[in-house]
Amino acid sequence: MKISFFTLGCKLNQAETDELKKTLRKQKFLIVPFGTNEDIAVVRACGVTCGASQTTREMVRRAKRVGSKVVVIGCLENIDLPEIDFIAKNNEEVIRYILEELKNKKIDKNIAPSLKITNKNDGNDRTRALIKIQTGCNFNCAYCIIPTFRGRTQSVSAEEVIKKIKQAELDGYKEITLTGVNICQYRYQKMDLTDLLKLILEKTKIPRIRLGSLDPRLISNKFIELYTGQFSNLKVYQFNNRLLPHWHLSLQSGSNTVLKRMNRNYTAKKYFAIVKKLRTNYPLFSFTTDIIVGFPEETEKEFLETCDFVKKVGFSKVHIFPFSPRPSTMAANMKQIDVKIKKERCKRLKIITGNATTDYTKQFVGLTRPVLFEKKNGREHYEGYTPEYLKIKIKTDTNLVNKIKKIKLTERNLKNRD
Repeated sequence: MKISFFTLGCKLNQAETDELKKTLRKQKFLIVPFGTNEDIAVVRACGVTCGASQTTREMVRRAKRVGSKVVVIGCLENIDLPEIDFIAKNNEEVIRYILEELKNKKIDKNIAPSLKITNKNDGNDRTRALIKIQTGCNFNCAYCIIPTFRGRTQSVSAEEVIKKIKQAELDGYKEITLTGVNICQYRYQKMDLTDLLKLILEKTKIPRIRLGSLDPRLISNKFIELYTGQFSNLKVYQFNNRLLPHWHLSLQSGSNTVLKRMNRNYTAKKYFAIVKKLRTNYPLFSFTTDIIVGFPEETEKEFLETCDFVKKVGFSKVHIFPFSPRPSTMAANMKQIDVKIKKERCKRLKIITGNATTDYTKQFVGLTRPVLFEKKNGREHYEGYTPEYLKIKIKTDTNLVNKIKKIKLTERNLKNRD
């Protein structure tokens, strides 16, 4: 039986797809490219923006046009699409559906023995393993529909997380990313995210540990000290540091009044205090973030406050999203900003964030960093990332995929701006 996948959205979605693909490959199912006359197409949906929901609908219809059975899982907004054959709540339900299809088609069951969810990631896809540690969220941001799909926070047991990471080591991974809807809400027994990281450092040997998106509301001094302590006040990066000096610290807006309407429950001042604490011990600590432009009732003054805050922080990269109203959220009922204004503000902010990226990246010229190379680009070029998540591109005849190599950074090989 041929099965294909199309995954939209966040790293959590990708991690869950990786687990499912690994399980099916282990049980001798054939994983094929999406839209190639597969028997079953699995679409993992995203509903975080209008555009993501539209892409989900397009992929469902594309799979149905080639005659596939269509299974949809994830954050699905349009549950009434006629092209969908089955909506699954989790990977286990996808597997049960596949087994039922095998039974109905009278295919030799020997090709699909009893299936069990494994914790292995799909080693054929990338060099960084995505490790799911939690799902769901207990907050109620005014613009966010994800809690509607994912529910309240649920954490993976610490034992299961360690098991996944050790398997990633056996599979040859050099780096993991801990992912979830809001990993700062991780709770297992008496453990929080800081405790989990300490356990990972103790029980595993994976060289590089990266984190998914972090919530400023839940960044504790204990968590910060776990990172600042590894620099030993030397203000330089140590090559053996396993906790990577890069946080994707969600901002959304640099205006306090907009943050209040968003129901984010932190201020720009609190956010910047976190940045300062990390950069006191390591000035080149990397911060990436997301910003929503044109949130309901956003004034020109509020927008300029965000622009000024971006300049102040010195982000290494910023993802910009024009506000997209989602059904059944508080923000959907607020006074909306004209589309033309949102587009114009996005263009202005993109210039500012681009300059911030350039300024941050220039500080690395002449420095040496361990780069994990992830893929070959073209005939002789390899691309990888520094611990700070700066993209590096070098030319060499040596196969560097999934290798960590110390590289002296130059203006030429620094390729952080896409």
